[in-house]
Amino acid sequence: MAMIYVFYNNDPLAQDQGGGAEHFRALLRTLLASGLPFRLVAARLQQEREAGHVEYITDGTGFLRFWAATWLWFWRNRRRFGERDVFHFHRNYAAWPKYLLLPRRGRVVITYHNVSGRVLAARLGRLAPPVRAVMRWFERRAVRRADALICVSGRDRDELARRLAPEPFARALVIPASVDAKAFQCLPPPAPEQAFRILFLGRLSHQKNPILAIAVLEELRRRGLPFTLTLVGDGELQRALIARLARSPARAHIRWLGRVPHDRVPALLAEHGILLLTSRFEASPTVVKEALCAGRPVVTTDVGDVRLWVEEGRNGYICPMEAGALADGVCAASRLVREGRVRRSNRVLAGAEEEVMGRVVELYRRLLAG
Repeated sequence: MAMIYVFYNNDPLAQDQGGGAEHFRALLRTLLASGLPFRLVAARLQQEREAGHVEYITDGTGFLRFWAATWLWFWRNRRRFGERDVFHFHRNYAAWPKYLLLPRRGRVVITYHNVSGRVLAARLGRLAPPVRAVMRWFERRAVRRADALICVSGRDRDELARRLAPEPFARALVIPASVDAKAFQCLPPPAPEQAFRILFLGRLSHQKNPILAIAVLEELRRRGLPFTLTLVGDGELQRALIARLARSPARAHIRWLGRVPHDRVPALLAEHGILLLTSRFEASPTVVKEALCAGRPVVTTDVGDVRLWVEEGRNGYICPMEAGALADGVCAASRLVREGRVRRSNRVLAGAEEEVMGRVVELYRRLLAG
């Protein structure tokens, strides 16, 4: 019997709060309901749970370690794979063990959760261009050999087509990251007293730009407005965040909770009136859709596919990546809450998990049959 193998350096049984982790959990739930034969090849982030459909090949989310473990996994299992097996990779580089060790068997799907190279540029600075040039050479060959490509936003697909290879991305599917709407749409609408409570929820990284969230709160307090900010997350900018908080004139009105499990996100949204997203880049930010399902207005930078979900003046505002502009958006969102004019997003509810992940499962069915 043909089998679906899904590779991701994340843990679908853990409670990580990131969008990638929720995507993996959603894929597990949908595949379990589909009746298709599958196995998730994953990285362990917890020790308490096991599942027959999940095979751990490494600990932690470090991609280089996961990539090395993927080579070993393909070598050990190379004799058991069939002609119609489907291999789904959530990074293009992860497909190379299959391409080189199993070149003539199975079908390949590659999902892009962002435009490759952005994180590398932030981490390596001037060293990034030559490294990226080598990586791009391999990446072009990886996507041309794939049987199907998935991008989580149309904006990313268009940019990848310009930067990388027009033809493969012209046929790429656009399937946004899903959201488990049921966990959020049952929350009551925000009360007027929550109109001044802002929530930032995301990894403390260059991409998520949490320092800008602090600057937004400082600008609001400078205007004499009684806003507070809750920061939720951890990551490589943790020390910089602590230092920034220590010298912030608004530090008495900011609290930092660190990382919280994903099953606490509904309660966090229930305690706040506004979600603030200050990211430099995104693809299809899950937290935006969760907030909109919960009836919380979103104030966000113009990243990824947020324009598909945020309806300005009804459930949020899209602003330039600048503290004053984002503060203006927060003030407008606060008025929506105080006046009871926030509307839950029918767009998000219509594109909830069953419909979005159903498109991925339908792709699997076509590849298994073909």
